[in-house]
Amino acid sequence: MSDEIVDAETSEVITDVSEGGRRKIRVYDPKGDFVIEVPDGAKVTFGYFNPAAQRGEGSHDNWSRPDSVARQTALRIYERGEKGNQLACFIGVKGFRDLGVKITRLQQRVTVEQSYEDDGDGREEWGGKRQRQLVVRSEDEEIEF
Repeated sequence: MSDEIVDAETSEVITDVSEGGRRKIRVYDPKGDFVIEVPDGAKVTFGYFNPAAQRGEGSHDNWSRPDSVARQTALRIYERGEKGNQLACFIGVKGFRDLGVKITRLQQRVTVEQSYEDDGDGREEWGGKRQRQLVVRSEDEEIEF
């Protein structure tokens, strides 16, 4: 069983409640990632836009269409406390990350060189080499503020 805290009203997973200091959250969106600043004491949740749309694949009504807003994910920001007003709702996002959590991306670069020599008398020579390089960079280096 998971240690996730689930909001009883919305059935969404409560990711965190900010305590002192503003937090920056990177939001992964198909239309382009962006960064939001969350107010002090705000509650952040992530789940379906309409939690009832979570039902099985067997239903064939308008709610079960993949392009339905109800079936998309939503990142919500609420004011302080359990009954706080909703400040923002981002629909269709793929995920998010508090910028306090650092990610290091590993990329492999491969360079391949091939050579071919033909002396015209039927002698052919093939050669080449391959070079591999592992590149390490922080994911946040690509964000310009």
